[in-house]
Amino acid sequence: MITCKQVSNALSKEDYKDMPFVRRLFLRLHVSLCLFCGKFNKQVMESQHMCSCYKEREDTLAAHRPKMNELKKEELSQLLQSHIKSK
Repeated sequence: MITCKQVSNALSKEDYKDMPFVRRLFLRLHVSLCLFCGKFNKQVMESQHMCSCYKEREDTLAAHRPKMNELKKEELSQLLQSHIKSK
């Protein structure tokens, strides 16, 4: 069985879905059985999955985002510039 440290290192350095099947199997087994790191590493795996799903659908999601009109963009830009200059 792999250690908690090996699981955390693997998940931080590699994308879960790009790992070989056997490695993913052992990681999932460890995460499901380990009381110490299971919850955290499960969240890491879920976050990676959500990010990859978002990347795949980013173009179709962009069409449904609300658009800010140009006047509001300019006002916001000026507000940010004035805020930056005041600091």
